[in-house]
Amino acid sequence: MTDTGREEVVREEVARAEEELRAAAALLTAGIPRVAVTRAYFAVFHMARAVLYAAGYEPRTHEGVLHLLSLHFVKPGKLAVAHGRVLARLHKYRGEADYGDSFVIDEPAAAEDLVAARDLCERLRALLPDESNRRE
Repeated sequence: MTDTGREEVVREEVARAEEELRAAAALLTAGIPRVAVTRAYFAVFHMARAVLYAAGYEPRTHEGVLHLLSLHFVKPGKLAVAHGRVLARLHKYRGEADYGDSFVIDEPAAAEDLVAARDLCERLRALLPDESNRRE
């Protein structure tokens, strides 16, 4: 991938993360916490992909995003272990919410997860190069 192409992918991932955060908030307001949590996960997922692409990595799967973020950002101390756990928890919830038969989450718990997702997105955004870090 060229530098120009990489920068465009990073900008697109950041935009998708922001859109997913707005969707999660709207779904929570509408009283749909299960789906709100899946959107919160995708917000963090896309922001993590932006950070990984900006750093030269090209994750191909959801698990790849978790692995590469842990290896290159959590383990070296660029992100707190707690932030890695937030991503892992939201990833688990997303799988259970989308594919499980019995996943239930109440609105207060989903609201806490949305706050955690917003915080993690901001932490991840801070790791982006300046040209990728601007809000659209």
